[in-house]
Amino acid sequence: MVSMSEVENVIRRMIRIGDCSSADPEMGTIRATFSDLDDMVSGDLPVLTPGGWGKGNALPEPGESVLCIFLSNGIEDGVCLGAIDDEDVPPGTPDQRGIYFEDGSEVYYDRTNQQIVVKTAGGVSIEGDVTIKGDLTVSGGITRGGEEI
Repeated sequence: MVSMSEVENVIRRMIRIGDCSSADPEMGTIRATFSDLDDMVSGDLPVLTPGGWGKGNALPEPGESVLCIFLSNGIEDGVCLGAIDDEDVPPGTPDQRGIYFEDGSEVYYDRTNQQIVVKTAGGVSIEGDVTIKGDLTVSGGITRGGEEI
């Protein structure tokens, strides 16, 4: 019969917290370093992303804590489940769900106010036709074809 400590040891080897040491956006993989294994570096680990028609390309940044699961003994064959948010206070409020960038830019849905909010450190570029059904409020100038109106 297998003892509980043997089961715990197997789980500890399979599920590990480490630090992202490098990211390869072209391959969608990262490598992780594990301080509890004398800073051993994993093989290339694919990063878990949402499936379906709306794909994402966000990878953990080097230095971020990551949670990894391994398929066999060792740290070569596995998957990075994602980064572990180590901020004391997450961005936004509990009623805001979105993406928050390091330069202060934000795109989120605010369910209290029932609106999508876009704030950028730079500008916003839209390619394609735009249809607005509702009132348009502008705080600032309007330029059409290079001419201010």
